[in-house]
Amino acid sequence: MTEPAAVDTARPAEPTASRRSRVGVPVYTALLVAACVGVVVSDLPSRDVLLQGLLWMPLIAGAQLTRVMVVPQIEVDWTLASIVIVAAAVLLPMPALVLFTFVGLLSPHEIHRQASLVMALFNRAQNALSGACAALLAAPVLGDGSVVWRLVMAVTVASVAFAIANNVFLVIVVVLRRGLTWRRAIEDVSNPFPRFAANAGVSSILSLLLVVLIRDVGWWSVALLVAPLWLSHSAQESARRAQDRAEQLAVRVRQLEMLNMLSDRLLSVRSATNVPGIVSVALETALGTSGVEVDLTGQRITSAVASVPIAGCEPAAILVPSRIGDEDRAMVEASAALVGLTLTRLQVEAELAETERARTALTGRILEEATHERSRIAMAMHDDVLPLFAAAQMRIDTLETSLERDPAGAVALIDGAMDAVTEGISELRDTLESLRRSTLVPGTLRDGVLKLLAELQTRTGVKATLTAPDSLPPLPFAVELLAFETVRGGLANVEKHAQATSLLVELDVSGGRLVLVMQDDGRGFDPATVGRRSHGLALMRQRVELARGLFEVSGAVGAGTTVRLEVPTW
Repeated sequence: MTEPAAVDTARPAEPTASRRSRVGVPVYTALLVAACVGVVVSDLPSRDVLLQGLLWMPLIAGAQLTRVMVVPQIEVDWTLASIVIVAAAVLLPMPALVLFTFVGLLSPHEIHRQASLVMALFNRAQNALSGACAALLAAPVLGDGSVVWRLVMAVTVASVAFAIANNVFLVIVVVLRRGLTWRRAIEDVSNPFPRFAANAGVSSILSLLLVVLIRDVGWWSVALLVAPLWLSHSAQESARRAQDRAEQLAVRVRQLEMLNMLSDRLLSVRSATNVPGIVSVALETALGTSGVEVDLTGQRITSAVASVPIAGCEPAAILVPSRIGDEDRAMVEASAALVGLTLTRLQVEAELAETERARTALTGRILEEATHERSRIAMAMHDDVLPLFAAAQMRIDTLETSLERDPAGAVALIDGAMDAVTEGISELRDTLESLRRSTLVPGTLRDGVLKLLAELQTRTGVKATLTAPDSLPPLPFAVELLAFETVRGGLANVEKHAQATSLLVELDVSGGRLVLVMQDDGRGFDPATVGRRSHGLALMRQRVELARGLFEVSGAVGAGTTVRLEVPTW
């Protein structure tokens, strides 16, 4: 009813099991079977005892078919067979006990063909030898069985001995099959002492009742136990399932707490180099094992370990021992998802920081160029416009004297002053027009490019065409200004050097990038020879590189020139 009876083999072993797992369990099982054979052969049961086996073996088989799963994490179940085996340990000779238990023990996994031959033999030999240990220790206490207290003590000793021996065999096979440490295997197989004591007590009472009925009443009285035992089995099975669910829920809660703590710690991480250490320590604590490793490069993945890929960061993976169960693997997979999100966040933050640095550098460069432009305009005003007005002023100052002394000369002075003023006004108008053309209002990139093309066509006769959406999506002003200045610089080159008759400008924004293409049919040049030496092209390229964009110039002598700009819109 309450003692461990078998290792469940419904789930196959992991494909990456160690060599010790593949070889150790069969060898260990063979030794147990050989021990059973040795016990039976050493003192063959008498004919009368063998006839009793016709009653004992069906009883053991029926009891074995009533199973209760008690340790789900290592797939260990308990059955009513322990009650019958303990009773047999008190009533039968040891060879008969081993023989009847080994032959009569029928596992449900054997019926459904879910157990391998090795595990079926192990289950039978394990229980048979556990019963032999119980019989060996109970015999000195029982004596001739005529004293009641001796009978009670013998059954109690047999129940406890059967439970301990069974656990010892289970610990050994768990170590061999799953590769756990001895300490971890003992923790997984053993029950807390209150539960162990309660199980042993109930098992002892029922085994004692079965012994009394068979010995003093007769085999027919065993039928009286069927209903109570079945009701007891059903009640305990329900209790076990409820307790198992509670324990599994507690495990889930601990895992969720660990994942929550891991999530909080990963949120504060600012460098990817700190992630492996944090995750490894957290998982080793949660899994109760060592050997957990976070491999961000994917270079340490081997067949000797199980790897859980980190989504979005392949081939990065979390490496864990291959023996972990499905529940622990689910927790590792959840941790891998957290690691993937963290690494993605760090990458995005790094890209945003780089973008911000690029934007700052581009803004600084534009401001620097604006300062130079203002200085150039001031110099133009000082060197070109002001001397003309100063000359006009000097001629006007001498005009009054010239009118009195030399009227004919006064006319010449007037003409000179008018020429100086006219030329000064023309220079000033050109300077103001240059300022107007270099000014862009945010959100007017398309209209600004159209004006530049119209002005180029008016001045030079070059047929300029713009291909662009009717409405561009909102863009950062720095990106608009960069594209506008690139068009203005390109048009200046067309006007001064290209000798073109037509110009096509294509402007598009998609996929988070602005693409600008300018293609003329002028005389062209070889960018490989003069592109880097051209101050205008070099200035355009520097601006685009600061914005983390792409700037290309292609063409050939006599085949026109194509300028392509591609820059992120941030």
